[in-house]
Amino acid sequence: MPTPEQISVIVPFKFSSEQPERERLLHHVVRECLVSQTYQHCRLVLVESGFDPTQENFADQWCSDYIFIKEKDAEFSLGRIQNLAIALTNPGPLFYLHLPDFLLHKHEIESAFYLMKKTDAPCVFPHHGAVNLTKPITEGIYEKKIDWEKLLSAISEITSSDGFRNSDAIIPLSNTSNRVQLTEKQIRQLDSVLPDGYKSYELINMSDDGLWGGSSDSLFCFYPWTRSTGKDEAIGNFRTGPRVKASYLCKTEAFVQVGGTTVYRDGWNAEDLWFWERLRTYFDAYSTDNSGIYYQGQKLSGRRPVTHLWHSTPANIPYYREAHIAINEFRQFAALPREEKLALIKPLNLIQLKEEATKGT
Repeated sequence: MPTPEQISVIVPFKFSSEQPERERLLHHVVRECLVSQTYQHCRLVLVESGFDPTQENFADQWCSDYIFIKEKDAEFSLGRIQNLAIALTNPGPLFYLHLPDFLLHKHEIESAFYLMKKTDAPCVFPHHGAVNLTKPITEGIYEKKIDWEKLLSAISEITSSDGFRNSDAIIPLSNTSNRVQLTEKQIRQLDSVLPDGYKSYELINMSDDGLWGGSSDSLFCFYPWTRSTGKDEAIGNFRTGPRVKASYLCKTEAFVQVGGTTVYRDGWNAEDLWFWERLRTYFDAYSTDNSGIYYQGQKLSGRRPVTHLWHSTPANIPYYREAHIAINEFRQFAALPREEKLALIKPLNLIQLKEEATKGT
C-alpha cells in the first residue's frame, strides 16, 4: 500500500500583552479544531515569533512540533512568519496554513485533501462566506458554554444557501459591499443552537463595547464599517462570496514558485490578496465568480465559511499603520497585464530565509 501523504498544519502565532485573549483562541482552536481533524496524517506545527517563547509548554502537549522565531523588535509581519515557517518546518509536499483565530470544521483538511487529489489544484481554498463573531459569542465558545460545532453547522447552512449566495439583503452603501443582513428566519436558526444568555435578542441591546470590545476605535477593524439593523449584529458580521483567507491547503512547491506571501514592511501587507493574485497569475487555470473558486473548471470552495473569532484590535497597535500603502501597492500589481506580473514573480529563497531566522532578524 502507498504511504499516506502527511500534511503539515502550520499555525503562526505571536503573543501580545495588548491582546491577551488571542492566546485563549489559539489554545481553543488547536485543541478543539486542529487536533480533532479527521485526516489522520496531520503534523501540527506551532510557529511562534516574538521576544521570548510563551507557548513551548502548550506545544509540547498538543502539537507535533514547535518552532520559535526570535524577533528583534515588537513589529509583526504575518507574511514573513508564513514564509519562514515554510523554510524552517520542512513541511513536505503539502501544508495547511491556519490562523489561530479561525474555527475549522473537523472534516475540513480531509475534504481539502481529497478535493486537491481530484482536481490537481496547486492550492485549495475551501471556504465560501465569512462570519466575524462578536465578543460574547466568542467568549461563550472558548468558555465551552456554546457548542461551536453546532453553531458552525447552523452558520454553514445559511452561508451555503442560494438565498445567501445570491442575496438581495446585501447592505447598500457599504465599505464591505458583500455584507449580508440575515433574515428573521435565519437568525432564529442560529438562536436555536445558542443557549440562554447568548441568543440574539438577549445580546442585541449591548453597547458596541459589549459586542465588539471597543474595537470600533480601530480604523482598520472591519467590524464597525457596516452595521446591520437586524438582531444578527449581536451574533456576528456575515459576508458572502468565496474566500482566499489564510486557511488553505497548498502544495509546498507551488507556494515557493509564486514567492510565498509578499512582505515589504512590518505589519499588514495585504498578504492574502497578494498570494491569491500571484497564484492565479502563475497558474492561470484558476477562475472565480460569486459562487466559488474553480481550478480547470472544477469548484474548490465548499459550503463552510471562514469563521473568525473575536479579539480586540486596539487602535494603537501599529500592525495596520501602513495599510493604505499596502493596499495601493497591491492594486497597482493587480492592474498589470499578466506578462508583467509573471516577470515580477520570483520564487522564495528558502536558504536565505533560514539564514535570516538564524540571525534573529
